Amino acid sequence: MSQAYREDLAYIHNAGFGHFARAAAGLLLRELCRIHVSCGLVVDLACGSGMLAKQVSEAGFGVFGIDISPAMIALAKKQAPRATFRNESLFHAELPPCVAVTAVGECFNFLFDKTHSKAALAKVLRRIYKALALGGILLFDIATPGRVPEGVRRLHVEGDDWAVFVTATENRRRRLLTRKITSFVKVGDLYRRDYEQHRLQLLTAATVDKELRDIGFLVRRLNRYEKLRFPPGYVGFLARK
Repeated sequence: MSQAYREDLAYIHNAGFGHFARAAAGLLLRELCRIHVSCGLVVDLACGSGMLAKQVSEAGFGVFGIDISPAMIALAKKQAPRATFRNESLFHAELPPCVAVTAVGECFNFLFDKTHSKAALAKVLRRIYKALALGGILLFDIATPGRVPEGVRRLHVEGDDWAVFVTATENRRRRLLTRKITSFVKVGDLYRRDYEQHRLQLLTAATVDKELRDIGFLVRRLNRYEKLRFPPGYVGFLARK
């Protein structure tokens, strides 16, 4: 069974972890305004539950969202009805001509797709460059070594009808981050329990920066989306064609 955000974890992520997507949407819209782009298509890779898509589509842009999780796509269709969504891996998706591409929330790190590799990521970046209009924007972030500075971290977060327990472990030698996630969602008077394990390949900012520049992008690194400062081991990129 797929470990890519099944129904319960997709619900929890939408209910309690949308701050990155909302902040990134604000930054993207500000940057598009700054370069005098007020319309066109934005491609949202690993779009999740559609939070970024909602803000961007309500600002007058077309949005095409892609996500490997059927549960996330179902939420996105409800949250951003003006946008178009497709259930697909970002590593294989054909990208239409667009004014911007986003990949927010460690999308390029996740190992949900078994074809994930350094070469596969390079192909995605080249495909994005080809799809973008001249001056177009690529906005994304990555998890880097040091994402879990102490090596192991345990986290508990809860909402009105859900709770999630996460144990994150970083293997420094393999540059591998593993998150073991136990979720609880209220169903009637009881709580349903589910478990997922997510693995992320940690990427170095220098390697990604060089890949972008070699392709032809102008690159600016970010340490925040708007007022939302990134945690340790987290780097953003604002690249322009």
